[in-house]
Amino acid sequence: MEITYSRLNADELSGATQADYLVSLDGHLRVIDGALTIYDEPAFPVVEFARNLFIWLDDPDRSDFEFDSMSYEEVGSIAVRKNAAGWTIESVFAPGVSSSPLSWTEVESSCRGFISRVAGDLHRLGLDPDDVLGR
Repeated sequence: MEITYSRLNADELSGATQADYLVSLDGHLRVIDGALTIYDEPAFPVVEFARNLFIWLDDPDRSDFEFDSMSYEEVGSIAVRKNAAGWTIESVFAPGVSSSPLSWTEVESSCRGFISRVAGDLHRLGLDPDDVLGR
């Protein structure tokens, strides 16, 4: 399973608050599992997603993850759910499409890799990743 993005876009950034950064910096997000595309969105709030993943990963009482974005009315544009076979990644925008079961190690590695890439891009934009992501 892989969470990737490209074309981080700061064209809509007009303020300097954490909320401005979270909703104004977007990119082309893809969540794939082998040849299966689970989610593909050309203007996804990748910074907000990274921040929410970071909070979820560090929660000792971690349960399922459902991305609740300021940019979408729907909750669960990306969801990570535990079931008897392991963890799966899915989206409310693609009913019936789900990753193969993954171990926690695979999920955590994919999520932390994504967060690290976002942090690096924030740094290249001259922003403090710790402030923006709340690390």
